[in-house]
Amino acid sequence: MIFSENLYWGRHAREHKKYILDNLRKRHFQPGAYVIIAAKAPNLYEIYNQAMFLNPKMNTENVEILGIGYGYKDAVECVTTMLMQRKDVIC
Repeated sequence: MIFSENLYWGRHAREHKKYILDNLRKRHFQPGAYVIIAAKAPNLYEIYNQAMFLNPKMNTENVEILGIGYGYKDAVECVTTMLMQRKDVIC
């Protein structure tokens, strides 16, 4: 996993930054953590439960994580923030 320099945090995830990052780096199971990555066109982002990144059959070494939410609702709010801050998206 590669963490973006401009990593976005959900409101709840922000409260547990150190704990979440430590567990993601060590590849420990972390219930409730969701990662946001870039999607293939025409979509912009995809939200995955962190447990999917523990699957040895998935190649996640070079996947850039753009945002982290703690709980699905927090991840959706994080994506909303990411979309609102994009300059190339017309609202």
